[in-house]
Amino acid sequence: MLDTGKEVGSGKTRDMNDQRQVHVRAESRHVVVSDTDGGRETLTYPGVTLTRMTAGVPDDQIWLPMGDRPSEVDDEALIAALRAAFLWRIGQP
Repeated sequence: MLDTGKEVGSGKTRDMNDQRQVHVRAESRHVVVSDTDGGRETLTYPGVTLTRMTAGVPDDQIWLPMGDRPSEVDDEALIAALRAAFLWRIGQP
């Protein structure tokens, strides 16, 4: 039996799933490192950020790299993260 995610408060019943959202955003991460000459170099890594939101407030966030040549492991990690986030959205563990 699935939990419907309903909660009673203030005399009203509302579906908690309506309060849950998953945001998917393509974005890059930047890392500044020191080079051998004492200078600094900025490395940029493209990726995908998944943010779980409840009532407009971020609950959890994960960033996954998205390279030019993704491996099967990269693809599987993205699929697993998306699946977990979408199941969370509909109230399943």
